[in-house]
Amino acid sequence: MSKIYEALEQAYRAKAGSDKMVTVPHMRKIFSELPQASIEKEMLCLYKNIDSLLCNFDKRIIQFIGSREGEGTSTIVREFAKMSASTIGKSVLLLDADRMQPSHHLHFNFETPHGWQESIMNKDLAENTFHQIDKSLLYVGRSSNSASYTPEIFDSPKFQTFQEMVWERFDLILVDSPPLNSSPDGLAIAPRTTGIVLVVEAESTGWRVIQGTINKIKQVGGNILGVVLNKRRYHIPEFIYRRL
Repeated sequence: MSKIYEALEQAYRAKAGSDKMVTVPHMRKIFSELPQASIEKEMLCLYKNIDSLLCNFDKRIIQFIGSREGEGTSTIVREFAKMSASTIGKSVLLLDADRMQPSHHLHFNFETPHGWQESIMNKDLAENTFHQIDKSLLYVGRSSNSASYTPEIFDSPKFQTFQEMVWERFDLILVDSPPLNSSPDGLAIAPRTTGIVLVVEAESTGWRVIQGTINKIKQVGGNILGVVLNKRRYHIPEFIYRRL
């Protein structure tokens, strides 16, 4: 079965100079069922689409966010991070921004004494914030050891200092944001990124919810690159979908 699937629409205004929407690849129904080579191919296609939209930026901060829990955002951004480091050869920093349900430190099996949001307020903590994954080019930072909401830190001058520090060190910074319906942090981060990828669970998240999320992100000045359709279900054989 083909490993490249149809896609939702993607904003291509910066590249095409209009409001025309174009397509980007999306993920499969159940990520873990795909062979690793297939996952890497999907992620490479997504990387190329993002790269074409942000061709004028040498270094990028890309935010991945879903409207609600269960969209599969963390899985997608994690696989995207691993592919960007191993296949593209970029130095990658994956920032887990979910205070309530951080997951990447559990997946990679590590602990840190504090999170990256804590290091914003105390830059002396920065050296012990990021964990290198198996001597690769991928580093991961946990959000915080506190579940308290503090979106005001993103308006602090210290956040700009932190951003400049990580920009000097890494080629690509990926932010795994909590769902929009569970935390204000995602919207607080959005205008401080190069671009945003919205992750949507197919056949579950309604279009009105998606459009509402897009509108909220735009209202705060976020640059939406596109929408990734995740967990697609094929009710007829997939090869038929490819011919429609």
